[in-house]
Amino acid sequence: MLCHAATEQGDASTGGGLLTHQALLYGSEEEFLAVTVPFIHEGLERDEPIQIATTDRNSDWLRAALGGDAGRVTWRASSRCYRHPVRALAAMYRTTHRARPDGRRLRIIREPWWTARTTPEAKAWIRHESLVNSALADAPVALMCTYDTTAIDHDVRTGVARTHPELVECGQPRPSPVYVDPAAFNTECNSSPLPELPPPNLWLKFSRAEQLATLRDFVSSHASQIGADTRSVAPFVQAVDEVATNAIEHGGGSGVLQLWTGHQTLLCEVSDAGAGLRDPLAGQLPRPPGQVGGCGLWLARQFSDLLELHSDPAGTTVRLHLTLP
Repeated sequence: MLCHAATEQGDASTGGGLLTHQALLYGSEEEFLAVTVPFIHEGLERDEPIQIATTDRNSDWLRAALGGDAGRVTWRASSRCYRHPVRALAAMYRTTHRARPDGRRLRIIREPWWTARTTPEAKAWIRHESLVNSALADAPVALMCTYDTTAIDHDVRTGVARTHPELVECGQPRPSPVYVDPAAFNTECNSSPLPELPPPNLWLKFSRAEQLATLRDFVSSHASQIGADTRSVAPFVQAVDEVATNAIEHGGGSGVLQLWTGHQTLLCEVSDAGAGLRDPLAGQLPRPPGQVGGCGLWLARQFSDLLELHSDPAGTTVRLHLTLP
């Protein structure tokens, strides 16, 4: 169905509140431009900074529609901005919390990069969208996430509706009827079972902080054996170390490291028998500047290519992925 008229974007265009987080679901150039162009023009009229991180195709559409105004916005490629969900969240946090003494609201149009995503990666990006609502809750930002309905599958579309407080379809904004609070959404994610794996190539039990040096050497040597670049091995080993340290300090005092190697991949799993995560957002959100401590899991998420987690009262399992270029 074609939609012709753009409408006012509710709080996203008023410039008076804090975060607004919308998902624009479009199926054509016409539907995309009918909403995004007025959103940009409203911001330009208020002299608000505008950032656009979308596909090359969509950028071409917008540049043509904006004409001379295209030079008044900041352009970025979604394929560069959305390579890693946790690093993308950290970058957005830094950008949106950067001091603006004049109080102007930042407007962002972005299109998460869904091509060539595995199922675990797609789930991590959906979780990213949920976390945006907590990480940027106090930031003066109007965030419009655009999704091409001809390119995303049903599961992604369902996830979008559950993680965006407001949907825009056919130019009409409305509250999402299935939106889930981030704490509840991440509780659900944390309790979901992880995919079954074959027996590990290697495993190692640990129960004392003094054993972590052996664990680090263990992971580092096997990463090197599969040809991992030294520059990627060091942060990945630190990520595993952070998770293992959490197992000792908060997960019952001991844990098990299991390791799988594949074609250009290394997977490490750290499991413990503690009481599980009490906070469903633990290690999920950026740390405010100057805050010390309590950031091990947050660092682990940034230093691994993908982190999967399952936690319940019987313990916590964390899987960390390293992919060779």
